[in-house]
Amino acid sequence: MDSQRQSAPLALGDLVDAAIDDLGVRVGVDQSRAIEVWHDIAGPIIARVTERVWVRRGKMYVELNSGTWRQELHMHRVQWRDRLNEKLGKRIISEIVFR
Repeated sequence: MDSQRQSAPLALGDLVDAAIDDLGVRVGVDQSRAIEVWHDIAGPIIARVTERVWVRRGKMYVELNSGTWRQELHMHRVQWRDRLNEKLGKRIISEIVFR
């Protein structure tokens, strides 16, 4: 019998996740993913009025050039946050602030 242990090969995604954790950059990667997902779920109409999106300490800030859209999105900010986190597969964003 061979004394060396055989282990199943690791999936590339698992190796990347482990490296991200080892490097201590998980928060930054998650925040970047959240911004990408925001652009996906916002759609083309909201994208046209969006000036800038950033994340700081779990809060997503969405700067808009339309007061009407700002008010509309603000009224549904909890639903937007929930949709975003659902698509991300985990709770990354605690709040969305529309400016």
